[in-house]
Amino acid sequence: MLIAPNFPQTSLSVQTASATSGPQAPVTHTTERSGFTDQPSAPTAEAIYADYDLTHISPDEIDEMTDRLRKAGVYEFGDMMMLETRGTRFQQHLCNCLYQAGITNSPSFDGTQKSDAIASFKFQIEMSRRAGDPTEFAQMSLDRLEEIHAQAQADRAQAQAVPSRAAPPPALAQSLLGFMAQSG
Repeated sequence: MLIAPNFPQTSLSVQTASATSGPQAPVTHTTERSGFTDQPSAPTAEAIYADYDLTHISPDEIDEMTDRLRKAGVYEFGDMMMLETRGTRFQQHLCNCLYQAGITNSPSFDGTQKSDAIASFKFQIEMSRRAGDPTEFAQMSLDRLEEIHAQAQADRAQAQAVPSRAAPPPALAQSLLGFMAQSG
């Protein structure tokens, strides 16, 4: 069989039942076929979270992160619902509604402005507590976002701690060359 290079392969099992099996259990036949699979697996949620700092994130980046989570098939509504209310799509929708209602003079919204989403949620929960509003769900969401943020920070720190195999600094290379010239 001729297989195209650089395309991952998989096998597919197809079972068929015999029409003359009667009341007995159907007789099945298995056929193996090779075909193409999807490209390499999608990134994990942790790998996506590691690309963002929830204490310094823009609404555009929030939308980008949630889009990547959805595309990778690892989006968790419970984890992201509260965060998505800080994203550009949601905030722009609010601005449009306020503008149409005549409450604001402009429907514009700057989705590039970075802020501390974690601190914002803490402030929102505190204001809700002061008003006597329920905060259990918001607190649970904040706790989860803080876990995600802490893990992302740890993942980034670990990635930075991995020694690179780059060329030695020029001073070190010159020292080694000088040493080799003297001993040779």
